[in-house]
Amino acid sequence: MALTSSGEIKMSQINTELGRSSTATISLDTAENGGYATINTGSSSRPSSTNPASMSEWYGYDHNASSGSPEFAIFGDASFGTGDFEGACSVSEPDTLVLYYNIGTGSGQACPSTGVTVYLDENGSSVFSGGNRWYKSSLCNSSYLIMDNGFIEGISSCSR
Repeated sequence: MALTSSGEIKMSQINTELGRSSTATISLDTAENGGYATINTGSSSRPSSTNPASMSEWYGYDHNASSGSPEFAIFGDASFGTGDFEGACSVSEPDTLVLYYNIGTGSGQACPSTGVTVYLDENGSSVFSGGNRWYKSSLCNSSYLIMDNGFIEGISSCSR
C-alpha cells in the first residue's frame, strides 16, 4: 500500500512500506539511498537520493508498484554481442545496458520472452538494434538473440 500523498508521514510508515518492522531503527538518509530496500523506480513518486533527506520526498511512494515498462540489463553496450548463446553466457563484461520491453503493458515480468521487441527507452520510441546477435542478461541469467528490429528471436539459459 502506498504512502499518503499529503498530510503526516511517520517513520514507522516508511519502515512498513519498505517491508521492515514498523519499530525498526531507521535513518531517513539511509532509507532514501536504498540502504534498507532498493527504491522502486516503478513508483510514480519516490524519494531522491539528494541530501538533505526530507519526509516530503516520501509522499505517494509505493514500494510494490509495478512498472509499466519492465526492464532488464544486458552485459556490454549497444555494439556488444556474440554469434552464439554459449559465447554470450561466458561474457563477464562489467558494463551494463538497461533495455525495456512490453512498453505500456504493466505486465511486471522480470525477464522478457521470445516474440517481444526490445527498446532503448521507457517510451518505446527507440528500438534496440541487436544486430542479430546473442546478449547475456545479468538479471535473467540467460542469453537473448536480439535481431536488428529489436525482436527477441531466441532465449537460452546460462545455467547449463
